[in-house]
Amino acid sequence: MRNILVLFFLFACALLSYTDREILSLLVDFIKLDLNISNYQFALLIGTFFGVIYAVMGLPVGWLVDRLPRKPFLIGAIGLWSAGTMVCGLAMQFPLMLIGRMLVAAGEAALAPVALSLIGDIFPRHQQGRALGFYFSGIVAGGGVSIIVGGWLLGPAGLYLLAPLMPHLAPWRRIFMFLAMVGTFMCVLALFVVHEPRRVHYVSGAPDGSPDASGRRQSRMVLLVTCLAVSTVSVIDNAVGAWAPYVMLHSFSVSAAHIGKILGGSLIVGGLTGVTIGGILSDRLMKGRGQDAFYAPIIMLLLVLVVLCLGGAAYNYMLALCMIMGIVALAGMCSTLGLNLILHLGTSRRRGFVTSFSFFLNVLVGAGLGPLLVPLALDMPLQITPITALSSVAAGAALVASGLFIAARYLSRNLSPA
Repeated sequence: MRNILVLFFLFACALLSYTDREILSLLVDFIKLDLNISNYQFALLIGTFFGVIYAVMGLPVGWLVDRLPRKPFLIGAIGLWSAGTMVCGLAMQFPLMLIGRMLVAAGEAALAPVALSLIGDIFPRHQQGRALGFYFSGIVAGGGVSIIVGGWLLGPAGLYLLAPLMPHLAPWRRIFMFLAMVGTFMCVLALFVVHEPRRVHYVSGAPDGSPDASGRRQSRMVLLVTCLAVSTVSVIDNAVGAWAPYVMLHSFSVSAAHIGKILGGSLIVGGLTGVTIGGILSDRLMKGRGQDAFYAPIIMLLLVLVVLCLGGAAYNYMLALCMIMGIVALAGMCSTLGLNLILHLGTSRRRGFVTSFSFFLNVLVGAGLGPLLVPLALDMPLQITPITALSSVAAGAALVASGLFIAARYLSRNLSPA
């Protein structure tokens, strides 16, 4: 029962961290007007600097997580990103807001390595898939929750609940302060809910729980190629997240308000469905034939995604909406299966670093290329439609990822020990 409480707490942390991260997108106009900043400066706040700090901090944090107690790390991470959120709420100038966002990124960079390391030790291998899927569902839902909570607090609810406590702050600043207070409460709650489990060691590639073997060259190569494959899948998520609203608005005669409500709900449903099914499937595969059984289902799901994208230009509004929901669901399944596979490929003693390295590549490849490839496709001389550009990027990334998974499977079967 205590392990279930820890899992729910980690889910809540993921939900809060992504709400803190994504809330800025709802408050664009308020922040630009209040701080007198440009679109370029706001892009630095929401994307560039955040992504760089998140990626760079993750690697050393992952290395430390494998060597030091994780409970203090978790409390410190929540405290750091909550402090950064508070700085954002109090910032009167762009540099201070930038510092706040960098603190948020540094704190959130520690969450995934700590969470996945804890899950790997408190749940047996045949249950880790569902546990990881539940944790990832907090990440998937975080973006939608930030819009819902932010809109709710900008309305009458904020005036009733927050204005009496912070009468001298602008409404957008109250939201940041509210999230910072929630984070402070989570820090205190972690003292009572989270326990430091005994580290459980497995052989890389052996699901039977035997002691760790020395590192082998072929295992590292397979792990690297698999990490690259998963990061290529993240190109799909980032492309859809960045450009799906634009695609729907410019392909069909619908309002922005309608798209925000319908598409937002569709993305959440598709994402939650994907990570949930991916987690359940991971446990069943690990119970059966072990990690080698992961490759074929992932490759098949990616090929289904490619087929789904082939008719993008001919789809009407409902079919296009279903296509986007299907892309998100299939990508979520592949990402969850792939991350479970990565954790089983790496030794348990390096679980934190392996997680950090995987997320580093996801930021570098997924967040770096995903939002960029769609406008590049739109600017090509072929003059394709927005929905064709998005479906082409998703299909192309799926084909590249399936090729990398095929290569990883081949390496895992044919490379001899060094």
